[in-house]
Amino acid sequence: MVTTAAPGSLAALLDAFHATLHLGVRPRRLADAQRAVENELARRCWPVVVVRDAHLLRTEALLYVYALWSLFQERERRMPVVLVGPERIRSVLRRPSLASLESCVFIWHRLAP
Repeated sequence: MVTTAAPGSLAALLDAFHATLHLGVRPRRLADAQRAVENELARRCWPVVVVRDAHLLRTEALLYVYALWSLFQERERRMPVVLVGPERIRSVLRRPSLASLESCVFIWHRLAP
């Protein structure tokens, strides 16, 4: 299981993934950083990604989370992604640019205080 806090931008999210996955220093090019994260997750047995404070992610970072999930849907070992955040995460996911991400939410669960 890979658990990371959602720091906002795509670059910051990739920094968090690199630290959590123990990949060392993130490559300067975002495409190289993304490829390193994807390769490491593919190498792991039954990966699960949990993103805390997902409501703080910018659209580009959420789209990358969706791309990660989509990438693993084509494989035998599907990768669940868990987005954790307060109730307002629903309004974040309702952005028109995130319609594809919102459409693949299987379970909404609200914890009582």
